[in-house]
Amino acid sequence: MNFVAIDFETANRNRSSICAIGIAVVKNGKVIRSKHIYVRPIPDYYDAFNTRLHGIGKAHTKDERTFRQLWKELSVYFK
Repeated sequence: MNFVAIDFETANRNRSSICAIGIAVVKNGKVIRSKHIYVRPIPDYYDAFNTRLHGIGKAHTKDERTFRQLWKELSVYFK
């Protein structure tokens, strides 16, 4: 089985507030590559509930690129 699994974490209740992405590439049933990327969320604020859930806060993402800025790098996983 071949597929790419992608997991998004959000900073707040807005779906656009992606603060982290996890990617796993699976080929013949085995993970052949995995990647974790911090993302500066839009809007750029954290709800306490979300931070408690995943442990990611402003200090992790303040100097990171936005999803839009990362899209060219990430788009290969969506093809």
